[in-house]
Amino acid sequence: MFEDKNDTILAKWLAGELTTEEQAEFESSPEFLEYQQIVQGMDQFKAPNFNTTSLKSKVLAKINERSKSKVIRLRPLHYVVGMAASIVLIIGIFFNEVSYSTSFGEQFTVTLPDGSVVELNAGTTLAHERFFWKNNKTVNLRGEAFFKVTKGEGFKVETESGTVSVLGTEFNVRTRTANFSLTCYEGKVRFETISADKEAILEQGDAIKLIEASTIQKVRINETSPSWIQGKSTFSNVDLNEVIKELEAQYGINIESNALGNVEGFTGSFVHDNLEIALKTVFVPMGIAYEVSEDKKTVFLKIP
Repeated sequence: MFEDKNDTILAKWLAGELTTEEQAEFESSPEFLEYQQIVQGMDQFKAPNFNTTSLKSKVLAKINERSKSKVIRLRPLHYVVGMAASIVLIIGIFFNEVSYSTSFGEQFTVTLPDGSVVELNAGTTLAHERFFWKNNKTVNLRGEAFFKVTKGEGFKVETESGTVSVLGTEFNVRTRTANFSLTCYEGKVRFETISADKEAILEQGDAIKLIEASTIQKVRINETSPSWIQGKSTFSNVDLNEVIKELEAQYGINIESNALGNVEGFTGSFVHDNLEIALKTVFVPMGIAYEVSEDKKTVFLKIP
């Protein structure tokens, strides 16, 4: 979903064709020094049958190719500088996305280049392009995150269900499998489905849920922040399968049942720091018995 215009600017930098404004912005980025060191390393590297001019040509060509997005954890620069076989790979990493991901039961706070803060819930991935943020304030989200966006134009959150457009606000986006919900805690946001045939404007206290990827259901809320930030997941009249997906994300477990089907109308919550209490809170009131495996990785539901 990200545009590749930044790659063109980087190619222009290598070719010495940046404008004064573009050059100043690039040199002020935190990665500029490291990137410059990589290129210098390419100039200085010498080995039998190794052509640095040819390598630079390959790098320039690679810049203009669209790379597939993937979650990468960057290693310190000194692990790879000076290794000829790794230089092209390093350049590719610098040109591609910066990605952040959380595992089961983990939360993580990300500060974006404009000062916007994103708190990631468990089992979540956030990605954005590495350079020239002010020209493309777009992030890709899978999972759930709470956003505190600084004032300004052009901030967007892209998901598999659609796009959230923002103007200085606080909001929560949940996108796990087929479940998408958006809650606005401050300011105003606009949501447009992936097919661009439906949209909704949300102000403070508004929340929406996407039903079967085609119907937008709007409700009002009283909370000032999502409950998961305080270590608890809360639901109101949702399908039990949605609750099960969140239990799996928070505790790294697999919940199995051969006869669950769609159980609608669950209202309640569960804590994130005690699996036994969480399971009892969700299943006992519904009359659903369960059994936990010895390694506590699988929960078998026993439907009456």
